[in-house]
Amino acid sequence: MSIYFDNVKIYSVEKRDGAYNKKKDKYVKYKKPKIVKKKLFEDSLYDLGELYLQLKNCHDRDPYNKMEVSFTTNLEY
Repeated sequence: MSIYFDNVKIYSVEKRDGAYNKKKDKYVKYKKPKIVKKKLFEDSLYDLGELYLQLKNCHDRDPYNKMEVSFTTNLEY
């Protein structure tokens, strides 16, 4: 009996509060923060160890941003 992780999607989520404006020579804040999602992984995994390794790999590739993970599970006999 094992748990199968189906449709695993791992995104890197970056929140940008503002940007530097060269014309004004200062940092300008946005009215609403911009949220940028970048897909790092999409596949199916067979056990918790593989899920852990993929999460660690994604954190190593993009260590400064938060990760968002979604998946569905199935129990296999």
